[in-house]
Amino acid sequence: MLRFGPLAAVLLLAAPPPAPQEEAMLGEIMRLRSRVVFLEEQLKQRDEQLANMGRDLKALADALGDVKERLGPAPLGGPFLEAPPPSSDTVGVAKQVVLSPRLEVDSALRHDLVALRLRRIETGGIHLVAELEVGTDVLGVDLPIDQNGAVYLLEWSTSEGFNYNLVLRDAVTGKSAASVQVKQLQPQGRFLFVGYRLD
Repeated sequence: MLRFGPLAAVLLLAAPPPAPQEEAMLGEIMRLRSRVVFLEEQLKQRDEQLANMGRDLKALADALGDVKERLGPAPLGGPFLEAPPPSSDTVGVAKQVVLSPRLEVDSALRHDLVALRLRRIETGGIHLVAELEVGTDVLGVDLPIDQNGAVYLLEWSTSEGFNYNLVLRDAVTGKSAASVQVKQLQPQGRFLFVGYRLD
């Protein structure tokens, strides 16, 4: 190796310089390598930004979920009041908001026991609120709704016997919001209304 060292140096010195085309090619390769390094760095920064954005979006979605939970389901009362379904013989539909609703038996005479099932209609489904009874010696019962306002379904049933009217009344104004007639062959039905409790 030591013996050929000077000879190798002489051969290298005697080698012709690289051609201009080779120099241009080497320069282009170096430029492309630096460009690739730059683009890799840009991609790395973009990936980091996307990861940060993903974390921010997840935090925002969690915060919105918390807000939605606190607000509860969207009320259906507005759309219901804009286009309420028609009433029928067995279904009484209140066309306006009923404040502190009360169901009354419109009869001074004796009547049957009336079983009631109050349900709240929400976007996620129908939820039972209460099961009540209007006894034979009672002429009415206050419906236990909440203060937020919602669409309610009040189902009623009774044994066949007496004929009388059931009246859904606005307890604040005392006016009838809807009514149905109980008959021997019509011992069950329902009321649909948007209600708010004021107290």
